[in-house]
Amino acid sequence: MGITYVDARNLVELRRDQFGGTAITLGRLNVFLHRGDLRVLRGLLAGDQAAQAWFAAYKWGDYADDFFRTVLKFDAVESIDFSDTEGATIIHDLSQNLPSKLKGRFDLAVDGGTLEHIFNYPAAVANLMRLVKVGGIAYTNGPCNNLCGHGFYQFSPDLMYRVFSIANGFEILFVRLEKTRYEPVVLTTRHPVYEVKDPREAGTRVKLITAVPVQIQAMARRINDCEPFETPMIQSDYAPDFEVREGGQSAMFHKIKSVIYHTLPHSVISRHVFGLYRRHKASLRNRRLYGRVW
Repeated sequence: MGITYVDARNLVELRRDQFGGTAITLGRLNVFLHRGDLRVLRGLLAGDQAAQAWFAAYKWGDYADDFFRTVLKFDAVESIDFSDTEGATIIHDLSQNLPSKLKGRFDLAVDGGTLEHIFNYPAAVANLMRLVKVGGIAYTNGPCNNLCGHGFYQFSPDLMYRVFSIANGFEILFVRLEKTRYEPVVLTTRHPVYEVKDPREAGTRVKLITAVPVQIQAMARRINDCEPFETPMIQSDYAPDFEVREGGQSAMFHKIKSVIYHTLPHSVISRHVFGLYRRHKASLRNRRLYGRVW
C-alpha cells in the first residue's frame, strides 16, 4: 500500500493553494517516488520551500504522514487499519460498520491500494465514503487490468462511476487509468495516464484489453451525507434508462458487422477483422473513451 507518482501528482493538483484540514489513509501508507518523479513534483511546487525540503530529504518507502502534512498542507493525518502492526492511529476492520465518531470527520480519505484486499468490497468502499465530510474528497487507487492475484479484485471504470455517483452522495472529479510497465507497479516511473469516459455518458461499455498492468484511480467530492448504496447499483447498460448513443458500440459495431458480412466470406478473414475491430474498441487508442492526461 502506498503513494506512487500518479497518486502524488493527483493529490498535489487537488491541494494546490489549499491548506489545513485532516486527512485519513486506509492503512499506513508508504511513498514510492523515483528520481524522475521527484523532479516533476518539485517543478510543480517550485515556490514551496517546505515541500522542496521534504523532497530533498525523501527516502524510498518513507511513511506518507509527513508528505500529507508538509507537501499537501494538512494539519493532521490519521490512518485506519485492522491491526497496529504498522502504527495506524485507528484500529478498525473496514469490512465492519464504521463507528459513528469517525463518520464525516475527514477532509480527505485515501485508499492507496487497500480495498482490493478486502473480501467485502461494498462494505469497505462504503466506509471510505463515510469517512469523508460534505465537501471533502475520497480518492482510491486499485488494480484494473493484468494484476490478477494481487488482491481479491480488479476494478472497472463503470464500477467507479456507479460507486461515486450522485445517488451515493458524491460527484466524480475524475476516473483515470495508469498504464504501467512492471508488476509491482511501483517499479515504473512517470506512467502514462488516461482519463476515462463514463459508460452511461458514452452510451457503451468501456472495455480495456492491454498487455501490461493497468491501475485505476478515482477522485470524488462528497456533496451530501446520504448513506451509500441505499439505491442498488446496476451496471450502466443494464439500467432501464440506458441509452445507446449514436456512434456507440452497439450502433457502430452492427454497422461495421453488416458491411463486413456482406463483403467478406464467413471465414477466418471475417473473424480476424472483427477481432481487430473489437480489440481497437477496447484499447487506450480509442480516443472516444480514453483521453491522455499526462
